Amino acid sequence: MASATLIALFLLSALTFYAPSTTAKLVKDWSGNTVSGTFYILPSLFGAPGGGIRRFPTGNESFPLSVVQSPFKDDKGLPVTISPIVPGRYRSVGEEVSISFDYTPAGTSLFWTAVKGFPEGTLVKIGGYYPNPIIGSFYIRKSIFGLENSYNLLFCTSLIGVIPACGNVTIIENDKNFPLAVTPENPYEFRLEQYLPTSADA
Repeated sequence: MASATLIALFLLSALTFYAPSTTAKLVKDWSGNTVSGTFYILPSLFGAPGGGIRRFPTGNESFPLSVVQSPFKDDKGLPVTISPIVPGRYRSVGEEVSISFDYTPAGTSLFWTAVKGFPEGTLVKIGGYYPNPIIGSFYIRKSIFGLENSYNLLFCTSLIGVIPACGNVTIIENDKNFPLAVTPENPYEFRLEQYLPTSADA
């Protein structure tokens, strides 16, 4: 219990260090452009091998509710929108953000959330389908390796009156799938590539 509290406090201090301010560094894509719009999330130089992030059915899911990394290097995954929780803010390092896949034919929610209770631990899922998701938020932060324009994600609980517990968003392997999970392990290193719609997307 004590070690879990120390982890929570350590990660919280990291968030405080990168807290947004008037001098906070803006999130940039791999080309150095300030992030706006929709992107592919791709592994950086030190990221897990494979392709981009997409949704996929795992376990007993009858349709894709799991957020996973594609095992195929040439698969960029699905477009993702990263939005500041506070309207009007730029996407800055240390910012609390909401993350969602960009397209759904039925207009259903594609926002990311964290759900605990799986054999693998706490997994990143599509919100609105699993009961009792963890109340919390994702935070974007600089690469722990210091790579330029490379980032990690944290997920922190946000219960009133309770010290936030934070975990790294990382990639695990499960039955030949590579779901995103919230763990104390080293985070998934990623970069952002601008999504450019084509005529086929119209």
